[in-house]
Amino acid sequence: MLTTEELNGGFTIGAWEVLPAKGLLRRDGEEVHPEPRVLAVLLALARRDGNLATKDELIDEVWDGRAFSDEPLLRCISLLRAHFGDKKPYQYIETLQRRGYRLLQPIALHAMAERRSLAAEPGARRWKAVASIVAAGVLAITAYVWTQSGVEPEPRSLAILQIENLSGDPANQYIVDGIKNTLAPRLSEIPNFTIKNARLSYEGEEISRIARRFQVESVLTGHVQLQDNRLRISYQISRGENGATVGGGEVIGQIDDLYALQEQLAAKIRDDLDGGRSPQLITRREPDSAAYKNYMLGIYALELRFDGDNLESAIELLRESIRQDENYGPAYLALATAYALAHDYYAAPFDEMRELALATLEKGVMVDPSIEEASWAIHGFVFHQEDEWRKSEAAYQRAINARVVDSNAFSWYSRMLASTGRLQDALDVVLEAEALDPDNALVNSRIAMAQTWLGNDAAAHEYFARSARLGATGNLHLMTQALLLYRDGRAAESKEKSIAATAHSGAPTSWVDPVYAALADASNKEAALDAIGQVWDEQQIIPEIVMVVRTLLGDLDGAMEIARLLEAEGEAFSTEMLFVPEMAPLRTHPEFLPLIERLGIVAYWDELGCRWDGDRARCPAS
Repeated sequence: MLTTEELNGGFTIGAWEVLPAKGLLRRDGEEVHPEPRVLAVLLALARRDGNLATKDELIDEVWDGRAFSDEPLLRCISLLRAHFGDKKPYQYIETLQRRGYRLLQPIALHAMAERRSLAAEPGARRWKAVASIVAAGVLAITAYVWTQSGVEPEPRSLAILQIENLSGDPANQYIVDGIKNTLAPRLSEIPNFTIKNARLSYEGEEISRIARRFQVESVLTGHVQLQDNRLRISYQISRGENGATVGGGEVIGQIDDLYALQEQLAAKIRDDLDGGRSPQLITRREPDSAAYKNYMLGIYALELRFDGDNLESAIELLRESIRQDENYGPAYLALATAYALAHDYYAAPFDEMRELALATLEKGVMVDPSIEEASWAIHGFVFHQEDEWRKSEAAYQRAINARVVDSNAFSWYSRMLASTGRLQDALDVVLEAEALDPDNALVNSRIAMAQTWLGNDAAAHEYFARSARLGATGNLHLMTQALLLYRDGRAAESKEKSIAATAHSGAPTSWVDPVYAALADASNKEAALDAIGQVWDEQQIIPEIVMVVRTLLGDLDGAMEIARLLEAEGEAFSTEMLFVPEMAPLRTHPEFLPLIERLGIVAYWDELGCRWDGDRARCPAS
């Protein structure tokens, strides 16, 4: 069996040259950059060099056992074949029914080819090549000696754990969370370095176990102490393998100098991680201190937007930040995000919020071009709200391929894909966000919903439990969990979640008992429809609940009446609800396909070459 190290040196398969270190397939000047997991599947097959790789082995190796169906693997195999131009009868990848896959072409390692070339070289050229190999051997021996003498290479990946608030004052938590959440993207600017941002507390857990959980080589812990406006930020970096200290230190200064202190902290940690070899972190203009404080408070409120009036508070704080410093780009980016979300969170007028979001972005990019890459996520969100599916996808693609990526871009992109019936693609995208930000409440909630839509119930329950520990909530989140519990026959628990979802939106819960009574006994159907109809007529309940309830009770015409609200400007509710398993009866309604055609989804499918199979959109590899 070939090793990963051998393959990383490059190899040839058939007419194709594979360069894993560059993420590249090359043939006669043609270059293809496969997705990371597609390349990982190819490497897993290449390691076996023509021998069988079972489906379970591939899922364990590429998805760490987290793929709960064969669909992600099937998609990767399909993409690989498309990259190779491999059509039946296949020349590159053979499917062994109900077993797995194997490569049909032999692997030729570049290192072996170099050795054969060396053996054939005459005279001086051959001795020059021999000298190169000897030199490489000396370097390898030197590296071995360094390792044996206790000098270990610097780690190339880091998990940032929760930073402890030593002041004990909850009012200071925005400082602690802000330092941590600002640190992650700053350290992501180190070339070829992976940063993961942990949001749960892992107090008392061994460093080695935490490192394995996040699949990183090192772990950062720290604490913050604020006393009489004097701020002390301390940190320690530990090697994941054995807990040995890689680096550590502290920065001290006045709270009014918080931005400068954060920059000092990032620079010190960067030097500890990379020995000072990387270029200096990108220099950014320091904002006004009062503006930066309001920015940090606004970001903190935006992170907790699920609760109460936090989103409205975030908008006010970020507006004030911009009034205090009109040239601080990140404040514009955060404010535009808050405006874009306002329609969903508290039914702010769609047109007004869209125009405010776009105008804020335009001004922000003008004063600070460094935010332009990240701004595409908000453009994608706005295009989604306008049913401009291709524009939305293009914008999200730009956002997730930026140099430094916000995990929210993946979550929003996942929602957009689910809203067009591309359920498996929606899951694949948000799993990429989990790799970047594994303890993000929104990401874990999004994965739980995507697993629910695909019928991966065990995985869905696991992610709902995890997202609950992280504080995720919201109407769609709670309602999806209620559907999942009802699907599992856990009616009492489902009823509790339905009450929670309704109460979260401020609606009366008087409909819940009659509806669950009708779901248990169809003779109660009319009473249930009357109960849900009454709260709907009084405009006291969100439309997706009414659509789901009417579908479950068999009132498909009534459910379709609600679904037509999606034709209004801005999403009346999340379009993805049309494609969930429990909505299968509604998808048989004669008005269903005409509706999604009017929403532009059918044209989007046609453009991508997708087909509708009655349950979800099946799209070709691209």
